[in-house]
Amino acid sequence: MPSVKRRMNLTIPDELGHAFDEFREATGTAPASFVVQMLVEAIPMLESITKAARMAKQGNLEAYDILHSTLAGALHQGTGIQHDMLEKSSQLRKARSDTPKKRKRASTKQGTPE
Repeated sequence: MPSVKRRMNLTIPDELGHAFDEFREATGTAPASFVVQMLVEAIPMLESITKAARMAKQGNLEAYDILHSTLAGALHQGTGIQHDMLEKSSQLRKARSDTPKKRKRASTKQGTPE
């Protein structure tokens, strides 16, 4: 059954195509699915920018306040994600250091009794 969702064709530079190929290979995720998810999460920002652009066309200076608020929110969200990633990384390092390491066998010289 064909999809009822709207389609959009994009022309992308070779380096982005290569990055998506690498992403698919590493994660097993289809690049189109990843891009759609990223864009869905960006809808509030897209709507704010659209509103600000319309207001700016009408000469409304409040448009700049909307853009500032939108960008500040995005920065805050990005900082939060970065913090979460650092915390997860720290937890992984700690978990690795807590696991007992295998001991290497002591090498013996041939002919020398242990």
